[in-house]
Amino acid sequence: MMLTVPEIKEYLHIDFDDPATENTLQSLDAVAEKYLIGSLGENFPREDPRAKQLALLIVSDLYDNRGLNSENPKVSNAARYLVHSMSLQLRLEGSEYAGGNI
Repeated sequence: MMLTVPEIKEYLHIDFDDPATENTLQSLDAVAEKYLIGSLGENFPREDPRAKQLALLIVSDLYDNRGLNSENPKVSNAARYLVHSMSLQLRLEGSEYAGGNI
């Protein structure tokens, strides 16, 4: 884990204890770390305050937009960018395993 659940909860102003919420935050932290690996490389400085802030911003945006569905199709520009960027990373990383075919 790049961030601790208490760090994330403080950043998001979550002041209650709920196992489901904490599991969600741990999952989003893992996504943020993989996103940063895709953007910055495997050996990016995880303890650098800038990297931690980036992770918090990613977790925050994903958490705030986690309930989007067909009834509420409004998506923030940041969430759209994250989805596009992560999709592109996965496609490019997948091409390594598919013999270079994207």
